[in-house]
Amino acid sequence: MNTIVGALVAALILFVSSIVTLFTNNPEMTWGMITTATWVSLVGGALAAFLKDYQALTVRRTVNKVTGTGDGGI
Repeated sequence: MNTIVGALVAALILFVSSIVTLFTNNPEMTWGMITTATWVSLVGGALAAFLKDYQALTVRRTVNKVTGTGDGGI
């Protein structure tokens, strides 16, 4: 998806898959056992994924605007 929503979906997928991985590695883990450092890592990774996709979207829109080609970067 060539939209900001697409970037958000990619970040959400990364975040959820990271949570699933945590609980898969330790089935006895509870939400309270997740440390602050782990939360920072999970949220930071999701934020980095969003920013990467958003940056790619911005570049695509700019290139489309300058060259007058492409899908318009909706």
